[in-house]
Parts: sequence; C-alpha cells; structure tokens
Amino acid sequence: MVDYLIVGQGIAGSILALELIERGFSVKVIDNHHYKSSSLIAGGLVHPMSFRRTILSWNAEVLSKHSISYYQKKEKELKANFFESLTFLRLFGSIEEQNTWFTKQSIAPYNNILESFDDSKIEKYAIKNNFGIGKVNWSYRLHLDVFLPVVKNKLEELGALFLEKLDYSKLEVLENGIVNYKNITAKNIVFCEGHQYIHNPYFSYLPQNLTKGEILILNVKKLPPYLISKNCFLLPLENEKYILGATYNWSSTDCETTDEAKTALLEKYSKISDEPVTVLEQRAGVRPTTIDRKPILGTHPKHNSIHFFNGLGSKGVQLAPYYAEVMVDYLENKIELKKEINIQRFTQKYYNA
Repeated sequence: MVDYLIVGQGIAGSILALELIERGFSVKVIDNHHYKSSSLIAGGLVHPMSFRRTILSWNAEVLSKHSISYYQKKEKELKANFFESLTFLRLFGSIEEQNTWFTKQSIAPYNNILESFDDSKIEKYAIKNNFGIGKVNWSYRLHLDVFLPVVKNKLEELGALFLEKLDYSKLEVLENGIVNYKNITAKNIVFCEGHQYIHNPYFSYLPQNLTKGEILILNVKKLPPYLISKNCFLLPLENEKYILGATYNWSSTDCETTDEAKTALLEKYSKISDEPVTVLEQRAGVRPTTIDRKPILGTHPKHNSIHFFNGLGSKGVQLAPYYAEVMVDYLENKIELKKEINIQRFTQKYYNA
C-alpha cells in the first residue's frame, strides 16, 4: 500500500509528487501521456504582472519569489537545466499605459519590478515601438518540455509511474477509506487532472470555467532574443523560432487547432512587428481555470481519502510550487486551507444542491 495515488503528471501532479516524496511519503502516479494537458502548450512563464491594469497578479510577490527559488533548487537536485531568467519587455500600447508604468516605478513594490528600458538597444530589430518600452524584473521561464520528462524519469526510476488512462469504474473506496485501483491500494488519492476533472464522477459537480488556448510556433528574422508582451507574448526559442501566444476561448473545451485562433494571433503579432513569419506549428490545450480565478484544493465532501489539487489556470507554473506545499501541509499536518482556495467554497452551492 502507498500513501498517495496521484492522477495526472502535468505541472500540478509532478510538483505535488516531488513534494510528497521529499517529505518521505510513498507515491504512485497515473498519467495518460499528458493527453490534452495544458502543460504541453504552456509558455512556462514566471513573472509578477497582470498587464490589463498594470498591477501585480494575485499574491504575486509571494508566489513569484517562491517559484523562482523552488525551480532553481530543483535544477540542482534533479541535475538538469530547465529554468532560465528572461529579459522581459513590455511594449506600451498607449501614452496612458506609459504614464502609468513610469508613475508606478517609484512606488513599492513596483519599484523593484518595473524598469525603464533603453529603446536604442532594439533599434536594429523589426519592432514597432510607438509609445516606449518597459522592462519587467523577476521574469523566468520553466522549460516544461524538459522539466516534465525529468520528473517522469525520476518517477519511473522509483517504480512510481503508470502510463495509462484512469478508468473511474475501476476505482473503489473501501469502508475503511482505503482506495483501491486495479492492483494499487493507497491511503489517499489526489486528482491533478487539469481540465479533465469535468469527466471525474467525484468532482464533476465543480463549476466549469475552462479556457481553451492556442499558440503558434513561428520562424521569423530580425526580432530580439527577448520575451515581448503586447496583447500577446513572443517567447524566443532557438534558431529564429518564437512561441506566439496565446488565445483565450471560454466557449470550447476541445484541443483542436482553429483557423480563427491562428488569424487572431497573427493579427496581434502585426501590432508588434511587420517582419514576415512562417508558421511552423500550431498547438491547442485547455487551461483548468476557475470561476473566481483561484486554485481549488481540498477533500471530497463525502470521501475523506479523495482529494483535489487543481484550478491553477494560466499561472500554473508560478502557483504550483507554493500550493503543493500548502496541499501537503493540509493533508499531513491538518493545516486549514484558506477559504479563497478551499474546495469547500463550492460545496454547499454546487455539491449539496
């Protein structure tokens, strides 16, 4: 018997598994080859800003610093390179945005995060710079295409990974609370399935507000090797390749790419540069966003051994390290979850109803 059976090895399940293993608990993970996982299309960005109103994103100071420290530590422990700092530039879309930026540069905590940027450094690049440029500190990228396989390898070395689709009909909760799935028995099961929770009979009662996202992989010359933001993001890869993202579609939960998203992304790109592009690839995934934009952690209303760690949304890379620790403290040390992230905030209205 193991202490924890984890369903899903995306960013949430991977980091929760690492946290449990580090604390000495036995773990088994079931994953369906990241099928339709939003982790496969995520840019992996860590930064503290929400640009719609030029404000810090929710709990940004705590979450940004914690995630940066976490991934830097994991690089050493896992002996792999998957986390890098970025030069992150914000192209201002108006004089008003420029003024707001410059005003906040002198106000804590923004004075440690927002900087001016010398426009002359990008004059040789094909960038439309109509209202000036700002620079965002505390900006990093997690290479999910490296990190997730490294975690997968670690789990396989421990004999803790099963690559298959979970069959809910084979999952049993015995009278003593023990969870049984095929040949696995566990004291607890934690679902980290991303948007697939909508098919989970234990948690399908939760309100749905999923967000489909699409990105493009571009080949383009004469762009700087910096992360650029202006109603979209351009993330540099290697050999003049960039990720252009991302769309937000609240009316679809399939993972099929669309011409509409491609057109919308290229239109956004045209606000940044006129340099011709070649679209090499298009990808789609579904983010596990929630109706209040907060994570969902906790336990099933009737089954004390069935738990939920999900709803990390578009900031999953930034949220996962901190809230994985919160989740384990809740499970093992009985530390109460804050109301804003506790699954109980939905229980009375949606489950009891």
